[in-house]
Amino acid sequence: MDALLLIDTDDASYISDDNAEILVDIVGRTRTVGGVLIFASTKDELFDVADEELSIFVPDEEDLVLRSEKPDVFDGIRDLAPGLHDMGIDRIVIAGGDVSTVESFDDVDTVDVADDADVADDANAPVDADAPLDADASDGAGASDGTGAGDLPGSVRASAMAALVCNFDVIVLSDAVIDPEGQPVTWLDSAEEAGAMIKKTADTWLRM
Repeated sequence: MDALLLIDTDDASYISDDNAEILVDIVGRTRTVGGVLIFASTKDELFDVADEELSIFVPDEEDLVLRSEKPDVFDGIRDLAPGLHDMGIDRIVIAGGDVSTVESFDDVDTVDVADDADVADDANAPVDADAPLDADASDGAGASDGTGAGDLPGSVRASAMAALVCNFDVIVLSDAVIDPEGQPVTWLDSAEEAGAMIKKTADTWLRM
């Protein structure tokens, strides 16, 4: 069974009217057949707002509404993956605004080797205590998505990669994922290489 997971589709994050219109149909189809529709927000400033304000698609009482303190919603909500598996969900269709809560590694705390000796042991090499965290170590998917060497993965990418690790099949809706400027994201090829399916929204039918 499929679940449709929409991440950061509030009006400040999902700013493209064209992409919103693309998603309207699949959201409507999901609701019509009683499918599993999940709205997730990763933005601190929206943590306390009403559920219906978390998305331009206005979540209702039948939808699952989540608030994550991390861009990777499976990391921010640790019981999400087990709960979805218990519901019989084995495939996740994902779209939304690819929001990054940390724009670059300049904003990330440096590694303190004295407090975290395991880092040096695991690396099996000298560790520079003043060096920023390595992107591949931070999220398992790498940070290079074509937007700059120092960029961290946004919420849609991080969650899609985590869903794969959690043993879900993943479909990324290529025409319904946008970056903070409302433009198409550039990491779809790397997501496909990692095992995600990349499909147009109109070509995707959810299994209920």
